[in-house]
Amino acid sequence: MQNLEGREYNVFSTILQKAKAKGRIKVAVAQPTDETSLSGVVDSYKAGLIDPILVGDRQKIEQTAKDFGFDITSFEIINAIDDKEAAAKAVEFATKGEVKALMKGNLHTNDIMGAVLKRDAGLRTENNVSHAFVMDIPAYHKALIIADCAINIAPDVNAKISILKNSIYLAQQLGISIPKVALLSAVEMPYEKIPSSMEAFEISQKAKESIKDAIVEGPLAFDNAISSLSAKIKKIDSPVCGDPDILIAPQIESGNILFKALVYLAYAKVAGIVLGAKVPVILTSRADNAEARVASSALAVIASK
Repeated sequence: MQNLEGREYNVFSTILQKAKAKGRIKVAVAQPTDETSLSGVVDSYKAGLIDPILVGDRQKIEQTAKDFGFDITSFEIINAIDDKEAAAKAVEFATKGEVKALMKGNLHTNDIMGAVLKRDAGLRTENNVSHAFVMDIPAYHKALIIADCAINIAPDVNAKISILKNSIYLAQQLGISIPKVALLSAVEMPYEKIPSSMEAFEISQKAKESIKDAIVEGPLAFDNAISSLSAKIKKIDSPVCGDPDILIAPQIESGNILFKALVYLAYAKVAGIVLGAKVPVILTSRADNAEARVASSALAVIASK
């Protein structure tokens, strides 16, 4: 399929190839009891990405498979009486090292992430968990990672540093050795009345001292980050401007609006993943199509350790 400028969409196919080269991983799926979640599992299995363990209401899983013609005869099923038990049992597989990733099925995000973040689950790391979207945008020349649009509501400086580090890790797993990062705000200079600009400036200064495997610039307004011409007009000289690999949003509202605007107005394709725990979490939306679900599974393969 071609985008508006005539260039072929190629980000997802590249991600898929990279994931297949790494090989299948075992994934515990919590409550795949509806058509949307179970189809994502089956499609990802058929794509050669995952070997799933289905954790949830066995009767509902099997009935859903029957109703929609899904062949799940080769999948292991672990029964769970409700969402919380399904999440806990799925996470237990990760705790024991028996799966390399987790996948959210037909249950609330809070249930699966709450189980992941329990201290006795042993899946926490030094970083906060955060969500990242990888986007193939018609008007942009390469993959673009946007974070955090789904998990951290109003991250402080320390949380944003975790979001930054998680996003850099993902970019590097995708083959970008020195990612270029734009810390977004409404302005391109620190301004006391816009807290996000002050935080972006603080983070960029800390990054210059402690993060050597990325180029981090901020604050940058969206136009300065994406358009080298806009940056030139405003006399901003940075290798990030016009060529970022990663955009870090100030807070969840702006990140969520940005990614949805790109999807619905700019025809972007999108895949998402949660990073920062010892295993990645595939956290798809009910609005995601089959391609996005498979691409999200591919991201989990690439990000898994």
